[in-house]
Amino acid sequence: MLKRNMIMGILLGCVVPIGFTALQVSANTVSYQSQATVDFVENTDVTPPVNPTDPTDPLKPVKPVNPGTQGPLSIDYVSNIQFSQQQISGKDSVYYAQLDQLVDKNGKVGDYPNYVQVTDNRGSNAGWKMTVAQAQPFMNGKNQLDGTVIALMNGTMSGTNAHQPTPASKAEIKPDGQAVSVMTAKTDNGVGTWTERFGKDNTSAKQSISLFVPAESKKVAGAYKSELTWTLTDTNL
Repeated sequence: MLKRNMIMGILLGCVVPIGFTALQVSANTVSYQSQATVDFVENTDVTPPVNPTDPTDPLKPVKPVNPGTQGPLSIDYVSNIQFSQQQISGKDSVYYAQLDQLVDKNGKVGDYPNYVQVTDNRGSNAGWKMTVAQAQPFMNGKNQLDGTVIALMNGTMSGTNAHQPTPASKAEIKPDGQAVSVMTAKTDNGVGTWTERFGKDNTSAKQSISLFVPAESKKVAGAYKSELTWTLTDTNL
């Protein structure tokens, strides 16, 4: 019995290399080239306003405003700044803007921080800059407010891409027509849709846009209005 077991073991050990040698087969390799194509065209769509804290959430203004600009580099929305009704005062005074009101996709009206919205669909990733200017003082008929300063503070960015623009730490706007920086996107930044809201949330937004009116400024009862001009520029120009 012992001799049989030893012989079987030897025979099995001899079968293995014979089997591997018999299975070896040479293989041929071939290759073939196909094509993949894509054709880009300039994007001229108008981008609608979005939630300043969540750019994936569309919103509509309660009060109609000018539509956004067309083209691949566009200003989509800017809140109208309302400082409400104030009592005439003989002292230096600071007034704060009301929150913006917008309608969500369910038709619900809500308060949101005042904000500006920009879209860069150029594809060049060249960067851009936004400025604002006030060419004329607040006017009430022939009456004007002298020495006013509008301050934009606590700029906070939201967007759908990683490389965000840089908001100005504070923008002070005087009625002298001088352009003031609001936000800047360097090369490879600010691609897609971005919002800059003034105030991280509604609480801070209530004191993030101010109007300074000096004591010496003559004030006549009535509504005063002015216009702000927002300019978006390709930084390569």
